[in-house]
Amino acid sequence: MIHQIKGSATRDWLNPGRIRRQALLLVVALWLGYGLTMATPGMRDRFGHLKGADFLHGYVLGTVALEHRGEALFDVRIQREIGEERVPESAGDYFLPVYGPQYSLIWAPLARLPYGWAAAIWTVLSAAIYAACCYAVWWTCPNLRAYGGTVALLAAAFPGFFALITFGQNSALALACFTGAYFALRARREVLAGVCLGLLAYKPQLALVPGFVFVAACFWPGKRAPGSDVEAGPAGTTNRGACKVVLGAIIAVVAQFLVAYWWYGAGPLVVYAHVLMRLGSATATLEPRPYLMHSLRAFWKLLLPWPGVAFVLYFMTALGPVALAITCWQKPVELERRYAVMLLATVLVAPHLTVYDLVILAPALLWIGDGLQTGTARIAWLLYLAYVLPFAGPLSRWTHVQLSVICMAALAVSLWLQFPRASVEETVTLPA
Repeated sequence: MIHQIKGSATRDWLNPGRIRRQALLLVVALWLGYGLTMATPGMRDRFGHLKGADFLHGYVLGTVALEHRGEALFDVRIQREIGEERVPESAGDYFLPVYGPQYSLIWAPLARLPYGWAAAIWTVLSAAIYAACCYAVWWTCPNLRAYGGTVALLAAAFPGFFALITFGQNSALALACFTGAYFALRARREVLAGVCLGLLAYKPQLALVPGFVFVAACFWPGKRAPGSDVEAGPAGTTNRGACKVVLGAIIAVVAQFLVAYWWYGAGPLVVYAHVLMRLGSATATLEPRPYLMHSLRAFWKLLLPWPGVAFVLYFMTALGPVALAITCWQKPVELERRYAVMLLATVLVAPHLTVYDLVILAPALLWIGDGLQTGTARIAWLLYLAYVLPFAGPLSRWTHVQLSVICMAALAVSLWLQFPRASVEETVTLPA
């Protein structure tokens, strides 16, 4: 594993024992602090924040779904009134409604319960989904099998997971979508993989890069490498397989909005389309703490005081990770390596990505760690920094530089540089 990395200095520092001790210290510090923060009577923690915080929005939307109140799905005032009625301690808290109408149906079962119980159940479910995804991916990493305890500690201390629990957010569902798509591709169930990715419609910003990758793989003609058979093995399929992924995604998206239409009627769907077109003018409300954001758009927004220039630079630099992910997906290498690059690009390109969304990187970090015995010291250090730098996000309030974004971009490029170089004549048929 890590002790086999080339370079004695790196081996001495990034060894399993040291990493295990650091992970243990992080686990104790983070979760002891969390426990002390939450150990207060009532629904407010020691800092005055509502326990579960962001879960309140889902809870209110679940109430809207139970009452079939389609007109309330995108009405801030009505949702605030519902929140204060059902959770009096939430007075003063409100959220900008930007989720699709189908999203509210997820929360209807939990909205039948008192808020405290519902928030606790969602916290446990989020942790269980995260643990199940990490365990399933870890089982595909033969070089990490002997380090199960260390992997578990690292997973428990991962900043994305800690933020997921402390905020009461929904990003565990996105992790489940990406993990399900990976295992479906591994089993060569391309339509099912597409369905999993299509479920990301509730967070469409996370579907941008996978959409580009599979549409490109479907329509960009490739050639079979001489003497190779991309049909063999669990990780490779032809262009037709990529088109099946796209088909599955379309089916999932259409099905979600059909269910929303059946539940609410056409009105909320029309309003949602208008909301999406006006999102750009609501970024200040959506992102009150930009130092918690970890994408290229947040990087330029923090760095530059000119929003127009920052957006242009975001658009221009986002083309790089998209092209990188598309190019890597064509390479005749393991699915895990290509998928890791796609996940890194997904985080970098997403126009709105908060620290808790980083949980989708958990599979990528595991696969990269599994391959370190043939990796370089540069990749080992970038992997280490990609794990810890999100903790330093608040420093960007003063430095105006989000170091995690630079690190993730460098890691994606470093992985790409390790991919085999094929000539045009040797380009492999585009995998799904």
